[in-house]
Amino acid sequence: MSHSTDTVLIAALCGRSLVRAAHAAMIPVTVLDVFCDSDTLRWADAAGLVGNVSSGINFQRLLEMADRLCPAKKCAGLVYGAGFESDPGALADLSKGRMLFGNEPEVLAAINTPEHFFATLERLGVPFPALRFQAPVVPDGWLAKHAGASGGAHVQPARRVSGQGGYYFQRKLSGRVLSLLFLANGRAAQIVGVSEQWQTGAGATPYAYAGAISQQRVSDALFGDFRGLVRTLTREWKLRGLNSVDLVVSGDEFSVLEVNARPVATAELYDNQKHGSLFRQHLAACCGAVLPSACRSERMYAQRLVYAGHDLYVADLFGWPAWCSDKPAAGTLVHRGEPVCSVHASGDSLYAVNDILQRRSSFMQQVFEPACNFPGEPGLQNAGASS
Repeated sequence: MSHSTDTVLIAALCGRSLVRAAHAAMIPVTVLDVFCDSDTLRWADAAGLVGNVSSGINFQRLLEMADRLCPAKKCAGLVYGAGFESDPGALADLSKGRMLFGNEPEVLAAINTPEHFFATLERLGVPFPALRFQAPVVPDGWLAKHAGASGGAHVQPARRVSGQGGYYFQRKLSGRVLSLLFLANGRAAQIVGVSEQWQTGAGATPYAYAGAISQQRVSDALFGDFRGLVRTLTREWKLRGLNSVDLVVSGDEFSVLEVNARPVATAELYDNQKHGSLFRQHLAACCGAVLPSACRSERMYAQRLVYAGHDLYVADLFGWPAWCSDKPAAGTLVHRGEPVCSVHASGDSLYAVNDILQRRSSFMQQVFEPACNFPGEPGLQNAGASS
């Protein structure tokens, strides 16, 4: 793979969707993530592995590889995704000498400090679920969450973390989990789309991200509240670029769960709209450009993560369907419970899209041989896929 001296550096747990968006916009990129899946390697000018699925980003290795593959003096800018919530200081180190297309490390730190974040929401009059920083005496109906984590895998029923430290506790609410993707320029904000998020719902990580579907309709009154919400959040933290806010909705009432002050996986669902490149709009908005007019498509786009039901091995000659992404490289060993790939579908109704996703997910869960059928395979890599 050739390495350009005029590339944008992308750093994230999984950079695949950002790399795809940059490639579609004809912007050369160097990507550093913990997967280096086959899609990423195909679209990036250069790529480096800087961690693993279980431990996340190795920030020391990240800095070393960034200096080697995309040094500051030859870098066209830095775009970051998930993975820095636990260590915004690493983002500060990475951005030294590089133009940062995203929110400042101080903003990321503030939003991912629960005491500050929820105190700010309370001051702004933004609703959120009941909150505790000490374990509830009666854990039923409460969720435990790790500060500085992402993806939902860290969320557990409170009873499962009895006696463990590092958690805060949130009352579990009934309703749809929606995500508002929005573009901000530090002063104004524009909603790109409303998605419904899905969770795994079972196993050791019942609240892990399992996918989402775009173009979810809500009442005019609620959408008006959503517009007010993203504008309030933008003004408070001077948010820039693509961001999202996750919330629980019941009727016309909502409660904010978290703000992701960075591009998120659901952005990929809206790159099919006729509004130009979201990646280029992210770069422009980070520089304070006037936001583009909202554009809506009636067609729904969806992605669903496929998790391994058993340890599996990706054979050299495996032929991936065109509707798959986040495809592990040949020779990869994926452990039970780790994501294998993402499947995609589109349609004009929730029923139609769900039906396609279900059939495609089932196919991918059945197509791989158990890893035990390949004893002694040379060059096995321990990795999976993620969105």
